Amino acid sequence: MAKQAVAGEERTGIVTRVKDFYQEVMMEMKKVTWPTQDELKTSTSVVMLLLIICAAVIYFYDFLFQLIVFGLFKLI
Repeated sequence: MAKQAVAGEERTGIVTRVKDFYQEVMMEMKKVTWPTQDELKTSTSVVMLLLIICAAVIYFYDFLFQLIVFGLFKLI
């Protein structure tokens, strides 16, 4: 969270603020646990599989509603 200046406290320069921001980012990045290559491959495979399943379901419903709408227009 950003620190707000308190009355009577001098505001720091842009260079100091950029350095502080960079240092804080680097401290947080050291806390990150990155996935291994095998975990990344597995996660990517799961995402791709779910994407294909969702696309197939959307295609099925689109095709079904298309048949219904064309069928209604033929009745009119």
